[in-house]
Amino acid sequence: MNVALIKEYVLEAIENQKAGKELKPEKKMIDMPVELESILSTSAKAADMFTQLSRSKQNEYKEHIGSAKQEKTRMARAEKALPLIESGKGLNDKYRK
Repeated sequence: MNVALIKEYVLEAIENQKAGKELKPEKKMIDMPVELESILSTSAKAADMFTQLSRSKQNEYKEHIGSAKQEKTRMARAEKALPLIESGKGLNDKYRK
């Protein structure tokens, strides 16, 4: 372990903190899958509840549905997600206590 190098890094981090420099993570924008859009267009309640969900919960649905390779799988996932969206629940809420 190189103690001098570690000390140099710590001093650099302190200077960066004093200078107000910080790294902010980029917000990940996930495109709305066509299948999710079509399911939401069939139900006004689901569309309204989807917009009321937090961005992270919306992204969970978008990522889950959009990650399927086949169109029929994406449609099946969107159809299964519809009751959850209409009830205002996130995709993984059933696992949370």
